[in-house]
Amino acid sequence: MLELKDVRGAYVRMGNEGRTFLSREDEATRRILDMIEEQTRTVGEALHELYAGLAEYEKSQGQIMERMERIRSLRDEVLKLKRDLYNYIARTTPGLEIREDWIRLTGKIVQVADYLEGIAYRVERLEEKGWGIPRNLISPLKGLVGNVVEAYEAFRKAIFALRYNLNQVLMLCREVSDAEKKADLAYRETDLLTLEELNKPQVHMIRVVIEFLEDIADAFEDASDDVMMIALHKFT
Repeated sequence: MLELKDVRGAYVRMGNEGRTFLSREDEATRRILDMIEEQTRTVGEALHELYAGLAEYEKSQGQIMERMERIRSLRDEVLKLKRDLYNYIARTTPGLEIREDWIRLTGKIVQVADYLEGIAYRVERLEEKGWGIPRNLISPLKGLVGNVVEAYEAFRKAIFALRYNLNQVLMLCREVSDAEKKADLAYRETDLLTLEELNKPQVHMIRVVIEFLEDIADAFEDASDDVMMIALHKFT
């Protein structure tokens, strides 16, 4: 049994059937992974802010506007990390074989942050106009966000698994795909509910929100394909 320490000091154990690229991973790849992991964590924080805001809203508690402001702030952090990553790749890794794969991956993470900012903007407008979210749509909307969070969690674990195990990466990417299918079903059900409320002006804005949530689930699935390509390149 081979035992290695990862960059955070944790032990990674691999049998003969497994392979790790930590021992042969160069400093550039380590640094890129650090930044992408931080991007992923930041997007996840924004997504959890959205879920928590809706849960509080459902109970008529909390300050959803503050949570939406936090989402927009987190999106700015994701953009800064993207710029740092691009600058790092351009400055130090001109010969990195899979640099385009890393660039595509970080672009899709930024896309998720952009969608979340778009959702935050629309929720803020709903509150400013005094429209709010119809009570019968809050729970389905929260459920849809929960499905998207499930896709995110599998994606986040796949990113971290890039450091040590191909089979784990592939399994987690399949979980992202499964969660995307659940989010797609929840999107369709929520969308049908909005058709019954089209006489309310806020419902048209809410329909954009649920479309963005479906787009986020799709983006996680697309990004997981990039993760698989990177893993296959590194482990084979």
